[in-house]
Amino acid sequence: MPLGIFPLEVFLMARSSANRSTAAARRPRGSLSRGEILEAGLLIAKRDELTRLTMKKLAEELGVTPMAIYRHFENKAEVVDGVLDLFVRDAAVTQHEASEDPDDWRRWMLLTFGKMFGALVETPGVMPFLSTASRFGPAATGALDATLRVLRRAGMSESQAVDAFALMCAYTIGAAGLASAWTTRRKADDPDEGRRLMQLSIASAPRSDFPDVVDGAADLARVMQRFPFEMGLELLLQQPMPQPSAQTSTGSIAG
Repeated sequence: MPLGIFPLEVFLMARSSANRSTAAARRPRGSLSRGEILEAGLLIAKRDELTRLTMKKLAEELGVTPMAIYRHFENKAEVVDGVLDLFVRDAAVTQHEASEDPDDWRRWMLLTFGKMFGALVETPGVMPFLSTASRFGPAATGALDATLRVLRRAGMSESQAVDAFALMCAYTIGAAGLASAWTTRRKADDPDEGRRLMQLSIASAPRSDFPDVVDGAADLARVMQRFPFEMGLELLLQQPMPQPSAQTSTGSIAG
């Protein structure tokens, strides 16, 4: 078929595939590094999501054969663990201006988990794997250690610090999931128009059945435009901790 009438999209796809094959053939054996593989995996997570990551797709991204990846990783789970730790490292959640001084611990938590929230909203593709990682990598372990250290210095017991960390993580991941979903849904829309339409939709509920929802339509539409994460975390930090078991001491996040 003459090129002039050959569908351009098909031609470009064929050329891209040929380029990847050529790159794989030209790349010297042993030139691929573990770091390059993880960077490519994180790129896929940002563009799509880690659930769509396969060794074949990763190989295509790098211009190599899947066997080249297996020389560095035993399986996909090991790759995912590495990508998650790279994500934590790049997010640098504990690197901010708040000090680890006991008097500044609430601000430290707000900035740390605020950075985590922002990173998750930007890269929602990693969220499904946060609870299934088989191990903590060095970056994740370092962030966990720093967080527990600040909480312990603020006067919490070991068990209270762990409970507080788990509570703030659960809130942050859940909030990021909601914020990411709302952000994705409104990307193609004008923000002001999207808010107006959302408010009209909420306000259209029968007032006799849902009076508080109808009265709160404007504010509900507002939070769907920008999730009030900081306000929620501040409220959480002021609440009493859940009562621990009889073997542990009691306390509250607020201290």
